[in-house]
Amino acid sequence: MNTRRAVILAFLVAAGILLQILESFVPVVMLVPGYKIGLANIAGLFALYAYGPKDMMIVTVCRIFLAGLLTGSLFSVGFMLSVSGAILALLAMTLAKRSGLFSIYGVSVAGAAAHSVGQVLAVTAIYQQYFMQMFLPVLLALSIVSGLLIALVTERLLKRMKHTLARSQGRRL
Repeated sequence: MNTRRAVILAFLVAAGILLQILESFVPVVMLVPGYKIGLANIAGLFALYAYGPKDMMIVTVCRIFLAGLLTGSLFSVGFMLSVSGAILALLAMTLAKRSGLFSIYGVSVAGAAAHSVGQVLAVTAIYQQYFMQMFLPVLLALSIVSGLLIALVTERLLKRMKHTLARSQGRRL
């Protein structure tokens, strides 16, 4: 990994942490408790399309752990839900992108939906409250909206950063 690429990944981690912390201050009154759009996932999706699945995993895992450390929620229930959602989302996004069947929008929606499934499974396991699974259809519907929004922002960022990314990968345009 070259220095420029490492610096960009570090900036993506920092941007993801900032977005995650900022989003935590915004109260979202929804039918589902704790629902967030997931703006911090812009950083991971960007890394996936700019560099690949390995770098997406690095950015996402570092963001989750460092944000948990900074907010004092490391190893809390919220942290565990975030990790469980992220594991499934990383897997779903990697498979969706590798399949070649999906655009950035489909990959993002797959990740958002998998994240919701992971969180519902984790909250069910942690609290042994199976009624939480009733929220899954609503969460999956909201995942479509949030996944499309995250993909739109990420796609625009990728277009604007085209020249910087080409230099960090050692290519000329």
